[in-house]
Amino acid sequence: MAKDKDEAAADVPADDSSIGDAELEEMGLEDINEASLTESEKLAKAAAKARPTKKKSDESEAADSGKGKAKGKRKGRSARKRPADGNRRTTPVRFVREVIAELKKVVWPTRPQLVQYFLVVLVFVVIMITFVFFLDYGLGLLLLKLLGQA
Repeated sequence: MAKDKDEAAADVPADDSSIGDAELEEMGLEDINEASLTESEKLAKAAAKARPTKKKSDESEAADSGKGKAKGKRKGRSARKRPADGNRRTTPVRFVREVIAELKKVVWPTRPQLVQYFLVVLVFVVIMITFVFFLDYGLGLLLLKLLGQA
């Protein structure tokens, strides 16, 4: 039975093109009586009919026909399009208003969160200072021994 499914699947095209009655006739599945079909042949026929069809309208064909062709250069200078607000400069008052509007959107930490973040940063900085101190001290001693001044 697994062999029948593989054979039926081999009859169904793997591409995404639509399958019409002509293709079903090519596969020998259109004119066969439903009762005489095996389970795998019924499955193949149902799969062939269930494929989505790809319809092309006249507009899309006309649009596709122009693809890949070089377009002619424009004559004269093309004006650059600017956004609506791009024509005028931002005034200091407008800048301050926008900054205030953005700061209103910020989610500020609560006091306990602020204390916790401060302590985490403080501990990290102390650890890094200690690490750099011992690294500097050890490399300094090593350099003095190499130069024979220790």
